[in-house]
Amino acid sequence: MTSPLASLLASVLFVAGICNLSGKPNVILILGDDMGIDSVSAFNAKMGLKTPAIDQLASEGISFMDAHSTSGVCSPTRYSVLTGRYNWRSRLKRGIVGQWERPLIAEQRLTLPEIFQAKGYSTAMIGKWHLGWHWPKKGGGFTEKLNEIDFTKAIKGGPNSHGFDYYFGDDVPNWPPYAWRENEHLIGKLTSQMKRGSMVGVSAGPAIADWDFSKVLLEYGRRCAEYIRGRKAEQKPFFLYFPMPSPHTPIAPGGKFKGISGISPYADFLVETDWAIGEILKALKDTGQTDDTVVIFTCDNGTSPRAEFAQLEAKNVRLKENWRGWKADAYEGGHRVPFIVRWPGKIKANTRSEQTITLADIMATCADIIDVDLPANAAEDSVSLLPVLTGKKMDAPLHELVIHHSISGHFAVRMGKWKLLLCRGSGGWSPPRESEAGRKKMPLLQLYNLVEDPRETKNLQDKYPEKVTELVDALVNAITDGRTTAGPKQSNEGWPNTIPQALLKKFPQLTAPNK
Repeated sequence: MTSPLASLLASVLFVAGICNLSGKPNVILILGDDMGIDSVSAFNAKMGLKTPAIDQLASEGISFMDAHSTSGVCSPTRYSVLTGRYNWRSRLKRGIVGQWERPLIAEQRLTLPEIFQAKGYSTAMIGKWHLGWHWPKKGGGFTEKLNEIDFTKAIKGGPNSHGFDYYFGDDVPNWPPYAWRENEHLIGKLTSQMKRGSMVGVSAGPAIADWDFSKVLLEYGRRCAEYIRGRKAEQKPFFLYFPMPSPHTPIAPGGKFKGISGISPYADFLVETDWAIGEILKALKDTGQTDDTVVIFTCDNGTSPRAEFAQLEAKNVRLKENWRGWKADAYEGGHRVPFIVRWPGKIKANTRSEQTITLADIMATCADIIDVDLPANAAEDSVSLLPVLTGKKMDAPLHELVIHHSISGHFAVRMGKWKLLLCRGSGGWSPPRESEAGRKKMPLLQLYNLVEDPRETKNLQDKYPEKVTELVDALVNAITDGRTTAGPKQSNEGWPNTIPQALLKKFPQLTAPNK
């Protein structure tokens, strides 16, 4: 079931007579999981591993070198990818969508796959959802309690409810239920129990017998390639969304990839991640669909410390070479990610852009590619990248303002070369964490000049107080306006409630306005 807004959009497009599908490209969106920009060998000469499939995309398309996930963690970014809106405008002000939690995307909100549906595309998702479900309750209704769930019934509120014709996945790979699901139903019976800690990061819960984590990515790679090959004979274009489970925990390389790197299971899993992307590229080439397909590759946040950086660096594999911090942080390592777009004949090969962008921009970009006018109450933080993709000379930045968000809900504000962190430390998992930074009485704020100091080592907040105020005011305006793009004001689902009290005293404009 699609949203009422999407249905209206489809009707308007049909009546307007602009549903001619001729010349419309296929679009494939690949979203890696826990993989910062330094995890791509084309962008990190000291990486110590090779990612040939991703490197091929970079050599054949455009790479955005200043691209950012909207959050330092998983489900908030996935929300932004599918809605073109910052996650902190939703009910999710910090953290991630929890186990057995209800859907995060509101039913009436227009989504990325729904704009493709409105133009007659076939839409499919294969992979990790992690945006909540309507878990069916025994006796009727919905529940968020495991012991009340009836797993034999349809599980709604997921991909099929938000614009995907077809879905196959296992939702969150380290959370129960451990079973494949196709569209709104589990495949098989939950006759077993996964034990907590059976692998690093794995939670306890119901499972099918003999669930094998090492087969997950292999199955996804096979199914994505199979879907692409099957679309060759169809008359209408397709949108395929492949949110990968890797290299997130559980770190479970499968088949020939076990031990392939000679370095560590994580290194093996990273090699397998690149292989899965290569399977997609091969399927396009084998079926003659390469020239008719836009391929976007990016990731949901920076690399996780589960990579065991010290272990990798002992063998000359360096995945945090150029940026401070890692997954969950407000520092660059938490959210600076690879972002590559290939579109033969439209995008000049082997090019790079220094435009500052976010993953929320995917929605406006796709709308521009397929000629959809987005309504005012959708994609409020999304800017089309199409002018840059097609080589148009830009006299101004695409974004005047970009906002980052850490796992604990700490904000960072970016304008040009300046970046202001509204936290004492990383705002996430790398040192110093907020508790440590507080004990050390570190400054309330951090201001960095990313051109002169890309590794965020010299805090300039006391030297440029006027710049601090300017960036704080810009954040306030972005929150108040309900958008960072041109258009009428929109509503948020509450004021962000994660701003530290000490900052509220220093900058009262950050306090929620009286209703």
